[in-house]
Amino acid sequence: MPIVKVKMEDVAKLAGVNKATVSRALKGDSRISSATREKVWEAARSLGYQPDAVARGLSSNRTGLLGIVFEDLTSPWTGEFLGGVDRVVSKQHYSLLVKCSGKTEAQRLLVARDLASRNVDGIIWIGRPFFPIAIDGPLVVVDSDPIDVEGIHVVVDVKRGAEKILKIAEGKRCEVEEGEKSFFKGLAPLLKGNESLSDSSLPFRIINSLNLTAIKGCQKDVLLCGYPHLARLLGYYCLDWPAFELGAVAGRLSLNVIQGKGVRPEKIVVVPPLYSPEGDVISL
Repeated sequence: MPIVKVKMEDVAKLAGVNKATVSRALKGDSRISSATREKVWEAARSLGYQPDAVARGLSSNRTGLLGIVFEDLTSPWTGEFLGGVDRVVSKQHYSLLVKCSGKTEAQRLLVARDLASRNVDGIIWIGRPFFPIAIDGPLVVVDSDPIDVEGIHVVVDVKRGAEKILKIAEGKRCEVEEGEKSFFKGLAPLLKGNESLSDSSLPFRIINSLNLTAIKGCQKDVLLCGYPHLARLLGYYCLDWPAFELGAVAGRLSLNVIQGKGVRPEKIVVVPPLYSPEGDVISL
């Protein structure tokens, strides 16, 4: 059965008002009485009416699009991050335009130009952006360490994560399996200098890699960076990459700037959660 699109005329007919009143009521125009506004919204809900995104964009000078740029779309936390962004922005009827920037400046430039040509209302860029061109909306940069780029920054507090690890390691020497790809960049140097209490004690191993073959043959004192469900299954500690929270924070900041309201700091720091081998959050 074909889907029949509900039009504004249908809402107006059911509510017993004209189209102009429906339009004003749905936009929250103060000239419309609360009784009429409620009647219009009730009619819209009962019919399943969705305002036309293109028409809404023309009237508000906004496209309702938010650009999301990843360097690599194959990262295991990509879905969680997008889920966090969508949880926030979908309530304001925003859609996500997801792009992959790659690792070269030429690729990043192409992505930046494409997003600018589509008139996105804002951009969330994960990693180090390359912006030789101006955009009208906000730029929210998400990374594991602060970088000298204009925009709002959402930063993972890797230093605080390292401090948590050192506390549960109880003085044991920390060995970091970094790997080619890591959840937490720069974690290894922060763990240096934690000497073993005795030469015979086993080291506290930190698997800071997306290559899970590093866990083969590991002893009990192990911490996985990321993969909390796997860590619980294996009985390991876990310092999780807060992907969902990062996405939600980045989405909220973008909307606040676009809509000119709410909190709009230059930087927000997100502390990664630490889980026990039983899967409980450890507060340190």
